[in-house]
Amino acid sequence: MASEIPDNVKNPAIYKKAKAKMKRKFKVTPSAYSSGYLVQEYQRMGGTYKAKGGAINVDEAKSDLDNDGKLSAYERKRGTAIAKSIAEQAKGMRNGGTVMVQSRGCGAIMPSKQKKTRVPRG
Repeated sequence: MASEIPDNVKNPAIYKKAKAKMKRKFKVTPSAYSSGYLVQEYQRMGGTYKAKGGAINVDEAKSDLDNDGKLSAYERKRGTAIAKSIAEQAKGMRNGGTVMVQSRGCGAIMPSKQKKTRVPRG
């Protein structure tokens, strides 16, 4: 139902007060304006949201540098950092792969005038 509190709300009591204030102010709910007002008012009152994001999976076999079967604090931090970096790189590559620069004409061509083509993965 629309009256339920979302899972990412940390302060349900403040959220209920902000929602009641929003319903008094707007005739039509839910709408884009009323929803935006609700979020702003909730945050003005001191409410916060839980962080959204998945857990980073560390490959323990690859992270174990000394092959003792256990991950030290350093190995775990290093593995987590590498996994985050790979996830960030993959996020930017969803719609295609590398950029191929094609220069046409004789002589030097300014980099801003070079044609850039996205090469799809596959």
